[in-house]
Amino acid sequence: MPRRTVQEVTVQDVQKRRNPNKHYVYIIKVAWSDGSTEIIFRRYSKFFDLQMELLDKFPVEGGQKDPKRRIIPFLPGKILFRRSHIRDVAMKRLKPINEYCRALIQLPVYISQCEEVRLFFETRPEDLNPPKEEPSGKKKSGGDSSSADPLLLDQYVAVTDYEKQESSEISLYVGQVVEVIEKNESGWWFVSTEDAQGWVPATCLEAQDDPDDFSLPAEEGKVLLFLSRPSKENSRNKLNGTQ
Repeated sequence: MPRRTVQEVTVQDVQKRRNPNKHYVYIIKVAWSDGSTEIIFRRYSKFFDLQMELLDKFPVEGGQKDPKRRIIPFLPGKILFRRSHIRDVAMKRLKPINEYCRALIQLPVYISQCEEVRLFFETRPEDLNPPKEEPSGKKKSGGDSSSADPLLLDQYVAVTDYEKQESSEISLYVGQVVEVIEKNESGWWFVSTEDAQGWVPATCLEAQDDPDDFSLPAEEGKVLLFLSRPSKENSRNKLNGTQ
């Protein structure tokens, strides 16, 4: 029996989640070659992981040898220069993420139907019983949706210098202020500065004000180059070396 392939992808909305911390996921409708249609939920960091896998697997098509030959779409992103209302950021990113998914499945078959893409859009256990929460794009009865979710990205300050060791990381200097987009359980945090976005050891950062544990994708706009993210094993090794 031939393996089913992705035929169409539509990013429909965003939804707030509260576990294991506060963050947003994209609600994605996936149509498959066997006629089935499924709804999945993915947070921005999962798109980041997929992009890195594709660039590693297809360096020519990713433009790493010759930018003019790149056919893999750019994952939209923009550097954050100020504290941002995360609901607004998530909604602004919905259309670019939708365009990214559509462009991805229109690539040549050897990319669009590769294992990495197929597994990304496959239904996972957590997709089957999602929390019963109202999608972010819907207005709550008796309230103004524009002010219903005033959560902001946390700002942290670097307490030690850090020199990046992989292309997905960024360097830090003492006193530098960053915004935390995602706190990974491995001890690596995905952060944004005025110049770049990338992973850094959490041990290098200290809260600038009262933190809330949540994460969210960056705004749409400026293109980022996503290459490789630290594995959990590498993360543990690097954290041990920086403590």
